[in-house]
Amino acid sequence: MVKSEYLRMMKRTALLAAAIFLLTFNVLYCQNQAPAFPQIVENFVREYRSLEIPWIDFDYRSYLQAIPSRQEIERREAFFQKYLQQLDGLHEERLTASEKITFAHLRYQIALHLERCALEKRLKSEGQFTIPNEGLSQVPQGKTLYQLYIRYATGVDISPDEIYRYGLAEIAKIHREMSGIRTRAGFANDSIGWLNYLNDSNFFLTNRDSIVADYEKVKNRVLAHLGSMYEQNPANIPDIDFMTWPDAGPYTPPGIYLSEDDNAYGKAVFQFNFYGNRHNRRTMDWLFLHEAIPGHHFHRSVRENVPQDALNGLWFAGGTVEGWATYVEYFGEEMGLYRDDMAWLGKWEWDLVRSVRIALSVGIHDRGWTKAEALAFWKANIPNQDDIAEREITRCINWPAQVLTYKIGAKKIFELRDAAAKREGTGFNLKKFHTQFLSAGYVPLEVMEAVFK
Repeated sequence: MVKSEYLRMMKRTALLAAAIFLLTFNVLYCQNQAPAFPQIVENFVREYRSLEIPWIDFDYRSYLQAIPSRQEIERREAFFQKYLQQLDGLHEERLTASEKITFAHLRYQIALHLERCALEKRLKSEGQFTIPNEGLSQVPQGKTLYQLYIRYATGVDISPDEIYRYGLAEIAKIHREMSGIRTRAGFANDSIGWLNYLNDSNFFLTNRDSIVADYEKVKNRVLAHLGSMYEQNPANIPDIDFMTWPDAGPYTPPGIYLSEDDNAYGKAVFQFNFYGNRHNRRTMDWLFLHEAIPGHHFHRSVRENVPQDALNGLWFAGGTVEGWATYVEYFGEEMGLYRDDMAWLGKWEWDLVRSVRIALSVGIHDRGWTKAEALAFWKANIPNQDDIAEREITRCINWPAQVLTYKIGAKKIFELRDAAAKREGTGFNLKKFHTQFLSAGYVPLEVMEAVFK
């Protein structure tokens, strides 16, 4: 072999070795890089919006009527399967703490939507069927659909039987609390006298300006005590105004919170029911806690000051939102409220309504109760509130599982708190727990478990 040929061969060998080295290096380098999870999320959000997939309508009749063609269902299914495969290919342990929460949220929603697609295909296979007005129990696949509604509404994987048992346990507990108040008020053996006392005109405020002034006092008292359970500075909480609920009627709830983005007033407002020119003073403490501070208004103000990922605006986490507002009602004394038995009674009166609704929801949609059976259950468990029975039972029928968001949501928050306290021991900080929960945004409660790992 001549020298020049030998040199050319050596050069080719060197180049080949260099190419192999670079290829091997690039493969190993790419394998050890954090996956492009933010890009996956960005792509998912863009494609999801383009598909225009509607939320599951709480009105089950509207939802069933709007189920699309099998072809459209399969198109959606393919979309979610594609992103599930992408998530399966990621190394979750390499994600940042905030990315892990987004990862858990995305997996949760994809799994829920795939479950929805599978159920909708089965419903399509049933052919045409009449949609009943009495709830899901008479719908083909009705029990399975109710279970889907439960997870969609509450963000909690819990069975109808477990929900029903919890509802009965809460009803019994609240009856004991109310019985103690009744005994202390001197009506232990006088049912008629007790009901007359509760309906006495002294409990009903009739001056609109005085009610607004009283709510301002409640607000100032809560703000003064906020530091006992929360890290946030009261001075940084946006103000909230009080006004009557326009066009309130006999079926209007006690009150509602509207953020500045949800009304025409340009400010956050708390509207109270002043139907018949009266407002029950027993509702004021718990209602303010739920709708305003540290409930919905406070939750929203904390959330707005923390960066949120792109998934937060795609779905509504009812169990997280309503569960939080219900959870905080249990700590009225810490907020300077519930200063007498009647304020506590107001809290228990509405908590009883929520607990009875839990059993009603399961009874109607899972066990096939008629409206008459639901009304009988209401009357057997709720004294002195027959005037709202029709409204609440109709709500339970029309909106499967929506009424569960309050107490099942609060139940899950207590469980998350207890688990964190057990895990952290003496290092557990309740104020920090609350900040973590509020800052996580409107993610389903199952996803909240990733927040506190």
